[in-house]
Amino acid sequence: MVGSREISIYIASHSEEHPKISVNALISNFQAIQNLMYVVCDHLEGHKPRAAGDFPKTVKDNCELEISELKQGSVDATVRLSHSQYGLPGVGGTFGERAISIAGTIVDIASSQDEIYSKVLGVLNNDEDRAVKSIEVVDNLWPEQDSIYDVNIGFGSAEKVKLDPQRKPIIKNAIIKPPKPIRKTVTGRLVELSVDKKRQFIIDTPEGKYTCKYPPELEGIVIKRIKQLVSVSGSTEEGQRTINIANEKEFKPLKNLPLTHIRFDESHVLSLRVPINLEVEFENDEYILYNDDFSLLVTCNDLKDGVDRINEEFKLLWFDYVEEDVNKLTEGGVQFREKLLSLPAEGI
Repeated sequence: MVGSREISIYIASHSEEHPKISVNALISNFQAIQNLMYVVCDHLEGHKPRAAGDFPKTVKDNCELEISELKQGSVDATVRLSHSQYGLPGVGGTFGERAISIAGTIVDIASSQDEIYSKVLGVLNNDEDRAVKSIEVVDNLWPEQDSIYDVNIGFGSAEKVKLDPQRKPIIKNAIIKPPKPIRKTVTGRLVELSVDKKRQFIIDTPEGKYTCKYPPELEGIVIKRIKQLVSVSGSTEEGQRTINIANEKEFKPLKNLPLTHIRFDESHVLSLRVPINLEVEFENDEYILYNDDFSLLVTCNDLKDGVDRINEEFKLLWFDYVEEDVNKLTEGGVQFREKLLSLPAEGI
């Protein structure tokens, strides 16, 4: 019987043309099992994830495997932990024994679950880098769909798990790390609304249009704010244009559109200490954006185009008053220059 310090591997060929096991197949399976042990033990020892480089000596000491039994014909082998094992009192075994148990759980998840990444992530206490790395190693261990080999592996005292080649595509897909949800806030005009089962609306913003999804309890409030300026906060994913609103606090009415920065070029963006509030009117399918304090006024078909034009108008004002020789300005021009210079969040 296989103990808690051992891993059993059985490899057989189902091909009449190639009934024997190739050395490459044997070595690659042994190496993948060893690598999985190293990844799990690296996690257990609390080391920070590394993009490259070798594993620490303590990881190798605690989780290095050695062949204890090898039967000929179809490969029926047992590997076990070396004798230099260490652990902490009261944690259920040495690092190596715990790594065998966790590695077995990961392989079992890969053999039977559809949500492989999330399950492995839970086993590894939300260690995202190790979860992805573990699945990559399991993918290297798993036979291809056209493989001539049957592979069965048992970790510790658990029953052997058959590595079904038909699971290979599911495992490969699990390697792709799901995008992290991020928080996003946009401001703009609520232009389209669906009150069917989708419960979503379109908001026209200076960044372009976003789709916003809202819970049923917000439907009455959303209906009241159609065609109005609003601020929307919620969860989204990197590069996506859908925002999920959770509650009323994340959906607020606005009186005007705040301009928070001015883009001079790709490498020079001026953040404003206090936003320039743009008044927004909508007439005859066109926006009118203006701010009387800085003599800004444009008409446009959407807010992205409008804010881009406001940005250009502001740049002209900056060049005409801030970049100009102060001695060439009138008294009113100097005052306007000081007003512009008070806007940046940091010194220029």
